[in-house]
Amino acid sequence: MSELEHLIQWVEHARHAVAVYQYVDGKVKTVCVSDGLFEMMHSPDELDKAALIARYATNMYRNTVPEDAARVASEAKRFAQQGGRYEVIYREKVYQRETYSLTHSVGFHYYLEDGTRVAIVVYTCIDEAVSEHQLAEQKSENALRNFLDHSNIAIAIVSQADGELLYCNRPMQRALKPINNFDTGMTLPVYVKGCEDPTMLNYLADIEGRGNQLAHIGGTDAVLRVTAMEWEEQAVYVIESDPWDTLYHNALTGLPNMSWFRYRVSECMRRIRESGGEAVFIYINLYGMRGYNSKFGFSAGDRILKRLAKTLKQVFDGDLICHLSEDHFMVLTQNDNLEGRLSTARNEIRKAAQGKFLAFKAGIYLDPVMAADDQEQYISEAYDRARLACATIKKNGRKAWAYFDGKVADAYEHQLYILDHFQQAMDERWIEVYYQPVYRVDTRQLVGYECLARWRDPESGLISPADFIPILEQHHLIGLLDEYILDTVCRETAARQEKGLGDIPVSFNISRDDFNYGDVFQKVCDTTAKYGVAPHLINIEITESAFSDEPDYIGQQVKRFRKVGFSVWMDDFGSEYSSLGTLQKMDVDLIKLDTRFLQACEEEEKSGGHRAADLLKAVIQLVKALGLSTLCEGVETEAQMALLREYGCEKAQGYFLGRPQPLKKIKII
Repeated sequence: MSELEHLIQWVEHARHAVAVYQYVDGKVKTVCVSDGLFEMMHSPDELDKAALIARYATNMYRNTVPEDAARVASEAKRFAQQGGRYEVIYREKVYQRETYSLTHSVGFHYYLEDGTRVAIVVYTCIDEAVSEHQLAEQKSENALRNFLDHSNIAIAIVSQADGELLYCNRPMQRALKPINNFDTGMTLPVYVKGCEDPTMLNYLADIEGRGNQLAHIGGTDAVLRVTAMEWEEQAVYVIESDPWDTLYHNALTGLPNMSWFRYRVSECMRRIRESGGEAVFIYINLYGMRGYNSKFGFSAGDRILKRLAKTLKQVFDGDLICHLSEDHFMVLTQNDNLEGRLSTARNEIRKAAQGKFLAFKAGIYLDPVMAADDQEQYISEAYDRARLACATIKKNGRKAWAYFDGKVADAYEHQLYILDHFQQAMDERWIEVYYQPVYRVDTRQLVGYECLARWRDPESGLISPADFIPILEQHHLIGLLDEYILDTVCRETAARQEKGLGDIPVSFNISRDDFNYGDVFQKVCDTTAKYGVAPHLINIEITESAFSDEPDYIGQQVKRFRKVGFSVWMDDFGSEYSSLGTLQKMDVDLIKLDTRFLQACEEEEKSGGHRAADLLKAVIQLVKALGLSTLCEGVETEAQMALLREYGCEKAQGYFLGRPQPLKKIKII
């Protein structure tokens, strides 16, 4: 028995909640889980460990509070890639509990004798631990109080009748920062403020049962949860607080996260307005961070993020700042010398980057009046509008910030419409599949179709893909569209056969995002099998950028597709930063040249130049030398077809050869 098998045998039957993971091909794979972890984490519909592991493979954070999931995933990725110690606290639903519980997970890496690295992670339900000790009160009240005093959870118990403070452990004392020392019979107001305050009980009643709330008790702020219950035969309020900074702060930059930002928005806006100022939301993004990390390493990127956090705290001193995720930040400040402060922050990042390309971008949303009863929606809209303003200058190298205005507002309303109606558009089949023909360059023989999405909306008419696909990509919904297109294409196979097109392959796009949500290979296989479509009739198009981002992982997926008979194409080659090394490594069947090659040739021809044409010829010859086929898109003239024929390009598509159209309008000539 191997060392790994011994480890699995030991872990599987452990009563403690333990899991063993491996980092394989850029993905975290669950090797095994213990009996204790299965009992703690499995959902009612998961009858065995295999079901739990299968869910972990596709949606590990399904039961985690959404605002915590991104933080946990980011730390897990860092742990997998960089090693070190893994320790994170988050909220999730455990077995047979309706509400979210607090989970503490600690992990370390272990190297087997053969060099294999595995990660062993131990999970503890803190809420459950506290509850177990509370149930043991009849055995030893003193032992319970001692446990709570040394617990990481801050707890206080207050009488609902008169506000008497019945219990307050040491962590809660540190959180409340009371004026007086505790004495028997003392009320909570006297303890924290030094005087009676009958409104404090009303305040506790108001936030009771509402989860974590930013509470103002005495002279300090604290995030508290208030629960009404019976304790020692009387009605009480149990007050709890999570003192861990990691719940509300980013570990790398030390800045608060979005949860804390939301808690503090109302208070900060009130303070700004009372001073006669105008509140401003600023969304800040460092464009080019991914490339910077790839070239200089994550440690260099982390130094940049820390530098930006430090700079923001200096130029927006006293304002509300949070680190949203990765290289995204949010600021709530007063509209005073705003552009001057942003310019200072931008210059600091330029210095830190030492001349390397890293663009400081900011979106600015000037705050209107916020409705008191709609705070959550308001904060979300303010965030989105500032972010949208930032997105408008993403590719503008000469602008560092932009304001949310009427034009951006229209784009924002359009985005909301797309997001609100996307599912309905699929359910009602407003989104149609259009087929654009692909021809051999030398014989003009029809050899395939590319499947494209067109949204025919009952209110807005025909919505261009350029107007809805970027929105779906931004909100990680593009994978649902890809699944819908493939299902539609396979469902229309019979109709294509009736038109005599049954043996002509069709190609459809798999987005980079598809690989992050489940097993896209299995989904494609399941869908084609459902409709009885042979793999050789489906071409898989994967964008060049996906190959560049995760070459090893995508390469493995390409092999899976090709092994069962699918043809795989690299799409949009030349649209971004093409790598000849990528061509050499990727085992694809065809390279699809972006339309920019032909556009560059046509533009340069006007001035008598020929470098663009020489480049196109060289790329085609290089691809053919590697044993791959070529297809050029965007053909609009007979002259372009002649050029491709001269250079040896095999296939082509474009408006000159045929526009995309629905299947019912395709006529066989």
